Amino acid sequence: MELKKLQAIVDETSIKINENDVFNFLKIKKRWPHHYPWNQNTVEILANNKKLQSPFFDGDGYLNYDKWKRYYDLGFTTIISNVLDLNEDLRIMNKKLTSNTGLQINGNFYFSLPGQIPSFDYHDHDYDVIVRQIYGISEWVVDNKSFELKPNQSCIIPKTIKHKVVDKKEKKLSLTINLH
Repeated sequence: MELKKLQAIVDETSIKINENDVFNFLKIKKRWPHHYPWNQNTVEILANNKKLQSPFFDGDGYLNYDKWKRYYDLGFTTIISNVLDLNEDLRIMNKKLTSNTGLQINGNFYFSLPGQIPSFDYHDHDYDVIVRQIYGISEWVVDNKSFELKPNQSCIIPKTIKHKVVDKKEKKLSLTINLH
């Protein structure tokens, strides 16, 4: 798989999403059950390097927007999984990536305000990741190299390479493309 070619597809795709768009996505209650049928969580909060999954779901197993929003307002990062169907820009990018790889592509949003720990501790994956900053700036460390990821910029994180976000000083939305 040619990662630079896939990164070019991610870079050339116009992705127009703002904070209110994400809020509106999350208000579509039936879109966010606790888990997808393949058992992946739909929405999680990063709190002290752990994922919180249950406190913001209702008794029917769907996201309770108001409970979730309290965590967001405190600056906790939200992971929103399987997002490549949420608008036309994402669907177009997904179709191009899928046709170039033959893979089912998984895209996740990392969505947050300043305030809390921005990421997991230094970690790696057993798959390649392309990160696209939609808005805001994130400070990263990838393979012991520090850099800022600014709006519409992307980076490749090859499998088994350690990485983390070390700071977020403003509202941010990042898209991760996970290439399994």
